Amino acid sequence: MKILIVDDNPRRYERFVLALNELCISKDAIQLATSATDARHYLSKVKYDFMIIDILIPLRPEEAPDERHSRELLTELVETEELLKPRHIVGLSGYRDAADRIAPFFRERVWTVVEYNEQTDDWISQIVNCVDYVKAEIEAPCRSDYNVDVAVICALGDPELKAVLALPWSWGAARPIDDVTFVYDGKLPGSTETPISVIAAATTRMGMVSTALLSSKLIGVFRPRLLVMPGICAGVRGKVNLGDVVLGDPTWDYQSGKRTEGTEGGAFAISPHQLSVHPAIRSRFEQLRIDRKLLSSISDRWNGVVEHPLKLVIGPIASGSAVLADGRAMGEVRNQHRELCGIEMEAYGLYSAATSAAAPRPFVFALKSVCDFGDADKDDTMQRYAAYTSAEVLSAFLAQHFHELKDPL
Repeated sequence: MKILIVDDNPRRYERFVLALNELCISKDAIQLATSATDARHYLSKVKYDFMIIDILIPLRPEEAPDERHSRELLTELVETEELLKPRHIVGLSGYRDAADRIAPFFRERVWTVVEYNEQTDDWISQIVNCVDYVKAEIEAPCRSDYNVDVAVICALGDPELKAVLALPWSWGAARPIDDVTFVYDGKLPGSTETPISVIAAATTRMGMVSTALLSSKLIGVFRPRLLVMPGICAGVRGKVNLGDVVLGDPTWDYQSGKRTEGTEGGAFAISPHQLSVHPAIRSRFEQLRIDRKLLSSISDRWNGVVEHPLKLVIGPIASGSAVLADGRAMGEVRNQHRELCGIEMEAYGLYSAATSAAAPRPFVFALKSVCDFGDADKDDTMQRYAAYTSAEVLSAFLAQHFHELKDPL
């Protein structure tokens, strides 16, 4: 902890320094400035945790003290970026008139003015208590201030968000968090007695940009421990079947790169930036995907025709800003990763928002179910089943594994 004392009468702090020793704050942590000019010099170089300033200080050591010098210094601290702002400031004055005049200036900034009295140590006790409070705040271990357990983001209100809201998670009515965004609050039982708190929302439109914007907003407002996007995607024939659920690991923007003109026509040089899920997430999905009984029970509950046994696949998902219904375009994206399982429009935006968030960052993953193969045979007949399987696998993951997850950072 670093302390700056701005006072032209340093002798009166001898008992104060001894009191700080009892808080394990040594003399080396205390810097003395005997004028406003000296104080500016130190404040331009060091970020102090605590500053004590006499209300009457000289501009330079050889000059007479004046109240306006302390006021000008404090105003400069508040209004400019040239000086490093201390964490907390206490004013000291042995003159009641001066203290009364400057007290409103301190109160406006939630600072404190302490009256100095050489006959008692009351002023020392008051300042030591302030120092102790700030010291405890500095030394307190960083904690993860998560406000909600899970944030669910869907690209479509129907069928994706609709499938999530069909889960038995004690959903409440939609509520606004600002002028444009509505969320649903829910809770679901977990593997312990503590329920899992959830908020769910849908983007205003499909795509990586809308997803990244909504993700950043929900992270900022709710600080979720887990950020997840269930939904639908186009699958790669031979890798997945209709209805299969794909955990996107890794994901990237398949349109990132450079288009060039050559002698044989245009060419596209890809420059993918891949983002992956946390190993703690992947390892638990590895366990979930071999649970044939669970996956069979999900498909068995569907009120419709199911052509293939449900699978949970872990593999690459590519994101782009276009809906693919062209076999040639699908083939171009497949060339970017030989293990590609799915193509959709949002996952990379989701992962990017979580990766770029301030700590505590959430775990993040996209869980997309195959509704078509992105070719000329593309239609919407499997979208509801795909949205259903994705939501149900998410529910199973949370119920079985959420409470095992530790902080990702």
